[in-house]
Amino acid sequence: MRKSRHQKTSGQGLDSLVDIVSNTVGILIILAVFMALVAQMDLPGSGSTEEPEVPTERPAQRILVPWAHATTKNAVFFYLNRNRVHALDLPAFYEELVGRSAALRNVPLRVDLPGLETRFFPVTNHVYCLEFRPEAGYGESAIEMNAPGSAWQKARGRHSPERFFYFFWVTGDSFEMFRELRNTLWDQDVEVGWKPVHEEAPLEICNGFDGSSAFQPQ
Repeated sequence: MRKSRHQKTSGQGLDSLVDIVSNTVGILIILAVFMALVAQMDLPGSGSTEEPEVPTERPAQRILVPWAHATTKNAVFFYLNRNRVHALDLPAFYEELVGRSAALRNVPLRVDLPGLETRFFPVTNHVYCLEFRPEAGYGESAIEMNAPGSAWQKARGRHSPERFFYFFWVTGDSFEMFRELRNTLWDQDVEVGWKPVHEEAPLEICNGFDGSSAFQPQ
């Protein structure tokens, strides 16, 4: 009687263990199937017949960095302020200077030109400085400078790219106009140099000290 009862208890324990193992294996199988489905959904292009987009390479962008360089050309000076270009054409000043006697050439000289006050300062017998004070608002707009007979067109006609380069003093409010003008001149093989200036600061040109390097094309 005791042996029969022991066999019955052992059989019930084995059945419980088999049930637990079966349930665990079933749960693991369900989890494995579920993870496989999720992974399949995350694969690129799954469920779609469209080909994946291939990223296109952007063409390399060229950036022109102008560097100052020496030249044997003479400079023609312009002033850009309030989106107006002022050609500092100085033949009248030089004519006035040459017309003075040799004794008066060694003293400060002031010449008032239309829209421009010019002063000549001799430093030594071989060194001199020119100071320009353009009148605010003087000069030509982008439309006016392209009209026939404008000061800009006259300056362009007198100064060929083979012998001259163009140098600009530029105030902060006219930088975009200068960039467009410089690109146009570059397209016409004109060398261009420039320098940022404050609107109220005088413009100066001196020879002898750094005149050979202060104004160069870029």
